[in-house]
Parts: sequence; structure tokens; C-alpha cells
Amino acid sequence: MIPRTMNQGLFPVRVDTLKSVDLEAEFSGTIDISQLGRLQDFLQDNSGQTQVEIQFGRDEQGTSLLRGQCQAQVRMTCQRCMNPVEVDLSTDFELGIVFSDEQAKHLPKQYEPVIAERDDLELLPVIEDELILSLPMYAYHTQCDENELVAKAEEVVPVPVETEAPNNPFSVLEQLKK
Repeated sequence: MIPRTMNQGLFPVRVDTLKSVDLEAEFSGTIDISQLGRLQDFLQDNSGQTQVEIQFGRDEQGTSLLRGQCQAQVRMTCQRCMNPVEVDLSTDFELGIVFSDEQAKHLPKQYEPVIAERDDLELLPVIEDELILSLPMYAYHTQCDENELVAKAEEVVPVPVETEAPNNPFSVLEQLKK
């Protein structure tokens, strides 16, 4: 039996899927948030890191799996006061590794598919997808500062909009009355 390999430190960008599954490889490390471009679209800034641990293996039916956990602390926009709010992200995932859409259709229902191109699997997009899915729908402070809320409300001044009076379809009848 080949012993499991645990690689710590820098997280790999790409792995050989079949070899990693056969060896039941484990990887752990950190990824800078700045490397996750799609995730940044939801954040105030790209500071911070995410801690990642993944394990490759097979289930009882022989399905190739990618299991993992991610934790990160990110800065989002509070939807009440529009100031930065720290949000803790944490997710556990179990994905079935497939090589085509056809294989994904036949994957057991308890697994979400991850499609590996050829024998390689890009790990950063997989981790990024899982972090995006773990984002809260709305980020907000448990208690926003009242003064900030009042100041934000005063900053927003409604601009009067000049509109023309809508054409009255009965205006033609008014002329007939005369």
C-alpha cells in the first residue's frame, strides 16, 4: 500500500487527477484572496488569505472524489451602513470528479460534479466556486453606528425630476366641446 501524501505550504494550482485519486493525496495551504478574481467581485478589497485542505480518494462505489474545507475572513460591504464588514467564510465540500458532461449525468446524486480536463484539474477555480457559494446573501453588521446611518441618509439628496405632462387621450374631445 502506498502511504498518503500530505503536502503543506503552497497550495498547488493544478494536479494530476488520476494520480492524486490513486494515491489518496492530501494538500493543505493558503491561497491569497488576490488570486481569486471572481470572488473579489463580491468583496470590498482583495486582502487576506483562505486556508484550504483537500483530500482525493474514492467512495465505496469507486467514484473519484475531491473532499475539502476552506476558511477565510473577507471584507464585504454592509448593506445597512455601506461600510466594510468582516465576514467569516467556512465551507466543507465533497465533489465527484468526472471527465465529461455525460459522466456528470451518471454521478450519484449526493455529489456535485467537478469536470477535470484531460488528466489535470485546476484547483483554484474549484476553491473559488466553493467560497463564492459560501458567501452570505446579505452582509451586515449586527449593529451599525446610528450616526453613520443618519450621515449616509443626509448625503443622499433626492434630485427633482422634471417631466412633461402626459398627453391626455381625451384632449381631442375637449376641443369638440367648444
